Amino acid sequence: MAPTVERAETATTRTSLRGSSPGFTLLELLIVLILLGAAALIVMPSFSGGLGGIQLETTTRDLITHMRRARSSAVAEQRVHRIILRAPDTPGAPYGYQLTDEFERPLGTVDLPRGIAFAGEENLPYVVSFYPSGRSSGGFITLVQEGGRRLGIEVSPITGYGKFQRSVERDR
Repeated sequence: MAPTVERAETATTRTSLRGSSPGFTLLELLIVLILLGAAALIVMPSFSGGLGGIQLETTTRDLITHMRRARSSAVAEQRVHRIILRAPDTPGAPYGYQLTDEFERPLGTVDLPRGIAFAGEENLPYVVSFYPSGRSSGGFITLVQEGGRRLGIEVSPITGYGKFQRSVERDR
């Protein structure tokens, strides 16, 4: 007796409407695009505010880095180094600061990004000196963004280091 092999029938069921092909209709695509556009309009302002905050924080940290460099140079060269905060020379020009030697000869200039300024413009130019002993003249610097957000740097007169301050309520 020879073995018998039975062939299994595979039944494929296809459910589709008569006359339609698989895919999306133009109406369905338009509804999805409208919903995506509405979601983007709602979410975009929060992204732009967050990016501005990042820019303010980055600018503040860059200033602290330049202060550390000025302090290190003062100790290494045994000469006074300074950072001079300045207001714009002309309306619309950016705020900035200058790294100088003890005679205030420029060693480098940095412009702040547009929309970021130093608080207390009446006190500008403002000088922070770094001495060969590692000390500094000390002080408090506040950076302000157009939206009103503020970040500060407290410069210790004893150690000469700048310390980042997240919540700031006072000006220099």
